[in-house]
Amino acid sequence: MKKKTWLIISVISLVIIMISVSVYREVFAKGPSVETTEMKEEEISSLLMIPGTVKLEEEQIIYVTPEKGELKDLLVEEGQEIKSGTVVATLQNPQLELEVEQNKLAIESANLKINQIDKQLKLLKDKEKSLTDQIGKEEAKKQLDPEYEQLDMEKKLANLELKQTTLQKNTIDKRQSELEIKSTIDGIVLSVNKPDSSSLEANMAEPIIHIGKLDAMAATGLLSEYDTLKVSIGQKVILRSDAIPEQEWLGEITKISLLPVQNQTALQSGSQAVQYPVTIKLTGDIKSLKPGFQVVMEIETDKKQANVLSIDALHDDGDQPYVYIIKDGKASKKKVKTGITSGTKIEILEGVSKADTIIINGPDSIKDGMEVTVK
Repeated sequence: MKKKTWLIISVISLVIIMISVSVYREVFAKGPSVETTEMKEEEISSLLMIPGTVKLEEEQIIYVTPEKGELKDLLVEEGQEIKSGTVVATLQNPQLELEVEQNKLAIESANLKINQIDKQLKLLKDKEKSLTDQIGKEEAKKQLDPEYEQLDMEKKLANLELKQTTLQKNTIDKRQSELEIKSTIDGIVLSVNKPDSSSLEANMAEPIIHIGKLDAMAATGLLSEYDTLKVSIGQKVILRSDAIPEQEWLGEITKISLLPVQNQTALQSGSQAVQYPVTIKLTGDIKSLKPGFQVVMEIETDKKQANVLSIDALHDDGDQPYVYIIKDGKASKKKVKTGITSGTKIEILEGVSKADTIIINGPDSIKDGMEVTVK
């Protein structure tokens, strides 16, 4: 009886083992499940990304200028809208006022001299007429020529003096006009700072008036010498800011500097690298932007038809990028040569074809030659 019981138990155990092995082979022997994709021909563009800073496209910053005069009055208030040509501040210059008075006296003196000489010439002509009646025209002219020559010389000198003082007046008038500081743009007064007379150096460093147009902004950044070869005026730009992550703004390159600026970090490290300033004019709705915002500027530098693949299909162990294709139910490692990257897509130059089934989002444990199951 016991022998029969053990026999039944053995048979049941054998059946369970066989079923377990069968289930294992069905479930696990085929390897991990993977998703697949294929390489496609699409339009792809290369993107150049550089940091930048938002600034006003048009602004006027006014500083104290001691050589022109001392600040007399500030005639505008912060937030005030003004037109080009509006007088925003006046200066006073006591030394210039003295020069104005001296110039007036010099001009008046030169005119008096000329008038006096003209009177003397008139009297001399009357004398010549009277003398002509007595001794004849030629003899009268001979006697009076030295006096005429003397008066002509004095008049020429007086005219030169008048011309010189008139030129001085023009220069003084120009300096006087500079005592009125005018707005050079239509805009809004962004700040007004009355200087503290106790600190001249601080006053010269701090603007007294800042005027700008809030409806026109630009962004500036720096390009490497290599990147300047990829961009040109008129190229479209997309700008993004961490301050407002859900928004983006459009722009257009308006200026690429012909001269580089030296990078201080590069100079300190001994590098000869140079960078070129680039200016982007912002278009569209810019109300949410403010001067000083830090942005990332995305410039499309190259656009073409290419064989592309999702970047999630690519692996890289530091040697050469590769992908896994499915061949005879197994993962097969294929090294690939890549081109430009655009967003989540990358250009594939060689290594796989459009006919290949390529694994995407596969597990980290996948190996070359491992059996896999397509989901």
